[in-house]
Amino acid sequence: MKPASLSMQNAIELPLDNTAQRRIITLIKTLLMTGLIAAGLTASEANAANGKVQQIKLVNTGTIGSAGEKYSRTIARHLYRFIPGKPKITVQSIVGAGGIKATNFAYNAMPRNGLNILLPPDTIILSQALWPKAVKYNPSHFSWIGSVSAANRVFALRTDTKFKLAKDIRGQRLAIGYTNRADMSYIIPKLMREIVKTDIRLVAGLKTARKTIAEMEKNTHVGAAFDWLTWNTIVPHWFKKTGNFAIPLVQVGYYRDPLLKKLPMLHEITNKQDHTLVKLVSTPGAIGYSLLLPPRSPKGALKVLRAAFDKMVKDPQFIGDIRTQRLRLLPTSGEKVQNIVANAVKTTSNSNKARLRSIIFAK
Repeated sequence: MKPASLSMQNAIELPLDNTAQRRIITLIKTLLMTGLIAAGLTASEANAANGKVQQIKLVNTGTIGSAGEKYSRTIARHLYRFIPGKPKITVQSIVGAGGIKATNFAYNAMPRNGLNILLPPDTIILSQALWPKAVKYNPSHFSWIGSVSAANRVFALRTDTKFKLAKDIRGQRLAIGYTNRADMSYIIPKLMREIVKTDIRLVAGLKTARKTIAEMEKNTHVGAAFDWLTWNTIVPHWFKKTGNFAIPLVQVGYYRDPLLKKLPMLHEITNKQDHTLVKLVSTPGAIGYSLLLPPRSPKGALKVLRAAFDKMVKDPQFIGDIRTQRLRLLPTSGEKVQNIVANAVKTTSNSNKARLRSIIFAK
């Protein structure tokens, strides 16, 4: 027999002693503190009756020591302080297929209880365009919490190539290194070869940015495209006047990097007809190192996490830890990232996706 449903109208009011009142007050406080936040969770999910503080799982797609993995652990050390109940945040890495594996998991199998977060690859939109059969998600359906840092890619060359401006490389033959064919270090040179009309020859995948840069120093190739954090973490001396080993020629992203205010954006050196492709390839710069919830997660949880995120990125302890880890802090609100993603998905036509695939996968 199904239990009868109760409403406020037919509920029987019972007198409560002091002990019962204290138990109810304790239960309400526990719900508010541990439910992350109770607005979207059931009492059983929050373990409120047992007074257990919830744990949050933060999944990232980076290997140990990668920027994504470092950001995840730094965030885990601080974000909890701004969430009611201060739940512990544990970090897990799911590596594979350039982050597609973890993103597919987050979209289709990750619990939608507000307690499971993903730090996705910044290529989340680009991957949907390039590998539609492998991608089992829609980026605009995720609930975006915020981005701790933008990640513009910077195409740089050895100074002994004698090229000082991006326009100088038109029609020139260049050997460019990359890590793997799913990485932006491969995608950007392939696109530039087509729309900047440069004779770029890509040197076989060198697996890691560090090895690719080391081979550039040996003159195995003369340039590469990595985000500015990577360049400045591995070889910061290259770009100083005293070192002067390499020169950045162009940056790829939605907004100009504040440390590279004079460096041209890729769309500024290309024809207007190619700007849609450039914008699509620039989405990783806008997404950067972001946090998101699976689709249809509790709206209350999203609201609380966005508020906690906004407080965290202004917190002196977090900022100090970011600097200690030699990471960058260029935050973007969850609302703004959500709009960027939705707009990119909505405005990128199937024909432009097909054209991009033909360029990137051409021999």
